[in-house]
Amino acid sequence: MLDRYPTVFIKPDKGSRGRGIIRVELRQDGVYEVCHESTCKQVNKESLMDEITDMIRPSRSYNIQQGIDLADYKGRPFDIRVFMQKPKNDWQISGKVIRVAARGQFLTNYHKGGKAATLERVFSRVLGDKDEVLQTQQAIDQISYATAKVLDARFPGIRQLGLDIALDKADRLWILEVNTSPAYYTFRKLRDKSMYREIRKNRRYIKKVYGGR
Repeated sequence: MLDRYPTVFIKPDKGSRGRGIIRVELRQDGVYEVCHESTCKQVNKESLMDEITDMIRPSRSYNIQQGIDLADYKGRPFDIRVFMQKPKNDWQISGKVIRVAARGQFLTNYHKGGKAATLERVFSRVLGDKDEVLQTQQAIDQISYATAKVLDARFPGIRQLGLDIALDKADRLWILEVNTSPAYYTFRKLRDKSMYREIRKNRRYIKKVYGGR
């Protein structure tokens, strides 16, 4: 993967809150920077695999993912969490929120110091043009509904999805991850609590009618 992409992420197949994620980046000087939790180390190519092996757990499965050159908001990378629910027959987007990484961090998770912001606030600064902001939001919605349709056909029992979508510096959208048991505490950090309340209401209904979490 590093022969094709300068940055890759090694993620636990099952996990949450950004725990256990390793970032490997090939710098211009030929040195690899390996970041895990809050620590980064520089190693040469010969030592790279030993360094990564020390960080992973043999009992866990991992995915290797291409690194995306994320757009930034005030110098900090961000991504978009889309919370989708299917309380009855149709999927709906119950909430969308921007997760902005803490200063000096590469993960946007709230438990890694990330902050919540509205799409309108961030996109108006990053994209500027109102038409481009609207088109990007519409594209996010289209991606989200298309993803839900595909996964619903494959796994008919799912009722909730959390999509993590990235905007890169060329204004392209990427799906980073899809979670079938998504957390929603980030929405509680917004001043407007309407999306948080909508998610909670639907979660209670889904649990009452269909069981599960």
